[in-house]
Amino acid sequence: MTSTYTLNTGELTPDFIATLRKMYPGKDVEIVVREAETDTEYLLRSPANREQLLAALADIEKGEHLVSVPLEKLTP
Repeated sequence: MTSTYTLNTGELTPDFIATLRKMYPGKDVEIVVREAETDTEYLLRSPANREQLLAALADIEKGEHLVSVPLEKLTP
């Protein structure tokens, strides 16, 4: 069985370790730690996404192609 957890180091508590022990009782486990990629880094990895996002940022800076939505339309 493989499980992947994405969490902040502040969430690494004794309870988290206890949960792992319950999930894998008496088993050898491998724990790999790497810094999680941000959503922005992920989206910029694709050349097509990168081009689209950078164009959208340029539009924002120029005040072009902006859409205004009344706040009451965003709330249920």
